[in-house]
Order: sequence, then structure tokens, then C-alpha cells
Amino acid sequence: MSLKNNLKTVVLGTGGTIAGLRQQTDKPETYRSGQLGITDILSNTGLDLSLLEFQDVARIDSKNMTLPVWQDLYRAVALAQKRPDVGAVLITHGTDTLEETAFLLHALGPWPKPVLMTCAMKPADHPQADGPGNLRDALLLAAYPGLSGVHVVFNARAHHAMHVQKTSTDHAKAFNSGMAGLSAEKNGPDWTLKVPLVPTLQQNIPSPDYFLQQSAWPRVEWLTHHSGSTPALIQALLQPLAGAPQLRGLVVAGTGAGTVKPSWEAALQKTMALGVTVWLTSRCTWGEAQVQAQQNCGELSPLSSAKACVGLALHLMAQDEQALAA
Repeated sequence: MSLKNNLKTVVLGTGGTIAGLRQQTDKPETYRSGQLGITDILSNTGLDLSLLEFQDVARIDSKNMTLPVWQDLYRAVALAQKRPDVGAVLITHGTDTLEETAFLLHALGPWPKPVLMTCAMKPADHPQADGPGNLRDALLLAAYPGLSGVHVVFNARAHHAMHVQKTSTDHAKAFNSGMAGLSAEKNGPDWTLKVPLVPTLQQNIPSPDYFLQQSAWPRVEWLTHHSGSTPALIQALLQPLAGAPQLRGLVVAGTGAGTVKPSWEAALQKTMALGVTVWLTSRCTWGEAQVQAQQNCGELSPLSSAKACVGLALHLMAQDEQALAA
């Protein structure tokens, strides 16, 4: 398979462990994320940088991801996609919320040119830093024709944004696509492209312009149902809090096919009656909420709970946009 020639890759940095530095040289596992800029990271890879452009969008720990950072990242990706001299976009990101950002970008697409995301489980100055290798792999994949959409590159594997989840804190096995399979796999020096089954995203999405105009993310919370749980947290979320926006959406990770006990079902029905949108997911890592849940207390979502939180917020944004246009 021939590589793309003379097309640039725009590299966007957002921070994360890949940009982290150790706090103590004798304790390589103790570090602070987001300390280096993207130029500093790439200069340590030994790569030819002549066809790369760099931009720091943020320098944060990804657990601190915010709407303004997502908006800045979207703008940078969209601008690069429009340029005829650019063949791909590569984003460095923290591992903790990478799947949420990947899903957000996928939902706001489509992207005809590949948007690759990569990361690291060890900081940049760790003796066995994995960031440089992941960067080299991602840049090699970016050069292959025929790839489009959003993919996460980690440990010689690529995962589609709709499937990828962080499922482990193991340094070599942090990300997985489950039964959906990989979008690409590296064998020796080359990548082999695969064609995973990517489900159609069936939900309301705001227009990019409306998304970029927003100053606040709709308040969406996430609860997990378990054997000893009570509906007390559901009731608490509905109470007004000083300085906090009103609850607009609730993702409930139910047991098995997305089930909850009768007391939760009753509490969720009251929550919906107050105007809060409820989505039911499965707490199983690779599970999807199924119709056999047979519960009238929310809309079944096929997304993972983390992605469902992003999806529900986008759904609420789209409802607001549609209401303004009516």
C-alpha cells in the first residue's frame, strides 16, 4: 500500500501523561501530566519533522477536560481538515478521558481525512516512556491512504472512536475495542488496515456553529446501579445547589441489559416527569442496554456510559438549538 506523499500532518497537543514529567527522578511512576508542549514531545522522537505542523491546544491532565478545550480542539481539527496540503490530524491526549474526546470528535464529524489520537501510560521522561513509540506509530498510520474518521493509536493497535474504551491501568493493555475489533494493527514496520463494523450514530447532534457558541456544557450526571444501591442519590441530584446548573440529563449504568430495581425505576420516572432526560446503559464493559430490560424509566443507549454522558449532552444541545429555530 503506497503512502501519501508531500502532505502535512497537523499535530495538536492537549497535555496528558504523554506530556508529563516525573516529580522525583527516583520515582518514575509519580509524575504531573501536561508539563511539556507538543514541540518538546516531538523533538524527542527522532522523527523527521519537516512535514509536521505543531500546535498546543492545551496542557492539561485529561481528567480536567472542559468544554472550552473541546471547542478549541474542534476548531483546530476543522481548520486542518479544510487545508489541501494536510493529509491527517494527530492529537496527543491524556488516557483518562480520551474515549470521551474521541467520541465527541466522531459525533461532530464526519472527517474525510483521518483524525488520529495517541497517548501514553508513562511520562515523557520515564526510562521506558511509551509516548514516542505511539507517536511514531500514529504518524506512520496517518500516511496510509484509505483511512478516515477518528481512531485511537496505542501499543501498535488502532481503535475506532465508537468502540475504544480504557479498560485497564496496565501499561501495555490500557485500551480495547472489545468484540468490535481493531481498525488497524501494526505488524512489524507496517500497518494493516481492518474494517470494523461501525454502528451509525443515531441521535441528535448540534450543528458545529451552535456547539462552538456554547459557554456551558449541559449538566449530565452518571450513576451506576448495584445490588445494595438506593434511589437516594437520584433524589439528591434533583435538589438545587448554589452555583450549580440544574440537572438536565442522567446516565444510569444498569445491571446486565440495563436493568434497575423497582425503587430506582420509580425514582427515575419521577425524574423524567421533572424534565430530566434519562439514558440507560449497561455497566458491563462490552454490554449494551437491551430491550429485554423492559423498563419504562429512560431511553436505552447502545453507548458505553462514558460516551453516553457526552452523547446525552450533545443531544440536549441539539434540542436547545432546535427550540431556538422553531
